[in-house]
Amino acid sequence: MDASTLVSTPRAESSRVPGAPTIPEHPGFHSHSRGRAPLRRFAFLGACALVALGGCASGGSGGSPASASSQVSPRQMDGVFEPLVAPSALEDPHEGVCTDLSLPFEIIAMHASDQPCELSPSGQTQEASVDEKWSLGGDFRQIPSLPIDDSQVFGSSTHDPNDLYSYKPAILTPQGARDLSADLLREDGNYVEPLDGTQNGPWITFLGRQVSSSSTGDHQEDNVFAPWTVFSWNKDEQRLRTVMTWSDLPAHSPRSAGELPPVSDGTHAFYGAKASTDHGDFSLVVTQGLDDSKRSDKPKILLFGAYPAVYEQGISVVATPKDSPLPSRVVTLSGDDFSAATTHFDLKSQDYRISGLYAAGDHHAVLVTPSRTSSSASSYLGIWNDRTADYPTQWIMLDSRTPWVSIGEEAIVWGAGSQANYAQMYLRPWETGQITRLGETPGYSRPVVAARGHTVMIPRVNSQGGIQWSIGEFTAE
Repeated sequence: MDASTLVSTPRAESSRVPGAPTIPEHPGFHSHSRGRAPLRRFAFLGACALVALGGCASGGSGGSPASASSQVSPRQMDGVFEPLVAPSALEDPHEGVCTDLSLPFEIIAMHASDQPCELSPSGQTQEASVDEKWSLGGDFRQIPSLPIDDSQVFGSSTHDPNDLYSYKPAILTPQGARDLSADLLREDGNYVEPLDGTQNGPWITFLGRQVSSSSTGDHQEDNVFAPWTVFSWNKDEQRLRTVMTWSDLPAHSPRSAGELPPVSDGTHAFYGAKASTDHGDFSLVVTQGLDDSKRSDKPKILLFGAYPAVYEQGISVVATPKDSPLPSRVVTLSGDDFSAATTHFDLKSQDYRISGLYAAGDHHAVLVTPSRTSSSASSYLGIWNDRTADYPTQWIMLDSRTPWVSIGEEAIVWGAGSQANYAQMYLRPWETGQITRLGETPGYSRPVVAARGHTVMIPRVNSQGGIQWSIGEFTAE
């Protein structure tokens, strides 16, 4: 179905950043911004999802995604959910890896690699080489989400930034904004706010959230029930589509802290949704075809889990094993119907959890953050190349409980999310592996790298205390 009545991108919280309260957001995403939460325009920054899912507002911390526990199986739920891959079908990894790094959690893999493990601090001082091309934002008229290249950014725009219900999805350029929909996005009569998206080839897949006139302004209250819709825009066809919505699932849909935006493989969209039933809350990875030739009557529930990420061999997800209440096992789903599951590794810890999974080409990253009950102030970003290993061999310590991450085919970038301290942003090109600084933005440390190419989008605080984005090209050094 064409999305002829769709709506706006997340509004960037540009209030006065310094001193703004820290709002947990979801750990970012692939420009895959894998997630930037809707940012509201009252006196706080940040949101997530990442978003990310993230991924959730980028900067993912917040609550962990809940999932089916070992006490509640799909059959016990009267057939409400029938995932294609059952938790019992997942192989159990058995070999501890990276034990010499003294990480505060265990990584249990299927097979150890010959690749040595390394741990690096995030606080490098060398500045990244970025050639700025243009900038935007600062007045709430244009809210960027994802750089497409050095002259185009996916985001949202409005002619009246005082009207929070007036934003439409748009392509932002130095010459101005081009709306992707003639009308506001709507579902069930309610305005839908466009949020973060990801890109794969000509497809930009993004999340929308219904915003009704009954919203109280209290995000904790309003997010208890957060109807979502996944949209896609094909830049070759110049066509906007509604892909799937929360009402396609037999359950309510609360917001999931740390959620990441949807992703696509060019034929299907994938989303880590949260569903609430009388039996509890469940994290589900769902999919639907992008066009009519691939669409089914209802989205398929692939498995209990979160954070889908697309790479060359299939769909990487964080699955919920049968003996765990949370998604903790990284697996790949492959095959025409995504029913073949290959286990890669598990995270074992009482104090840490997986808060985001990212992939581009043959490069992968996993974000591990402290649990709500942990007193740790640090998170860990694990990186690997699937040509040499099936689990993270390069680890980076991050000075944030709620980091933001964005991945592309040429580099990965990250920041502290919405926290005010240690708000540096960093770039790591795949070609060199060298970590360099992108600057520092307290309260909005959320850089985004393009899915392809060397374009990076860096937030800055302008002279009025608002957020402005710089779009430029980085050089791998």
